Amino acid sequence: MQEYENMFESLEDAEATGGQVVEEQRTDDSAFRMAEPDPELGDQALQWTPELSLMLAILEDAIACYQMTLKRPRQNPEILARQAEFWFRLDDWDSPFSFNNICEALRLEPIATRERILSSRANRKNAA
Repeated sequence: MQEYENMFESLEDAEATGGQVVEEQRTDDSAFRMAEPDPELGDQALQWTPELSLMLAILEDAIACYQMTLKRPRQNPEILARQAEFWFRLDDWDSPFSFNNICEALRLEPIATRERILSSRANRKNAA
C-alpha cells in the first residue's frame, strides 16, 4: 500500500526537480489532488492481490519510461517515452491491462491521472 501512495509522490518530485531524485517529502500536496484515488468507489480498503501489484508495477514502469527516468533502459529512451505516451493516451477499455482498466482497478480516476502524467513532462520542459 505504501508503494501505491509513493508512486504519485515520486511523480511529483520528478516533475519538481526535472527528473532528479529528491530525498525530502513535500508538505503541500494540494496541486496533486486530482490524481488521488476515486472517492466514488467508497472507503473500502483496496485488497492487494498479485494482479493489482502487477498493475501498479506496469503503471510505475510506464511513468518512468514516459519521464525517461529509468536507471537501466531496455532500449532507446525516446522510443520508450513515445510508447508510454501512446499507452497513456489510448482510450481502451477492452484490454485488461489498458491504462483505463489499470486506473480503475487501482481506484484512480483515469482522465485526471492521464492529464496529471502527461502534464508532468510538459511542466518539466517548461521549467528547464
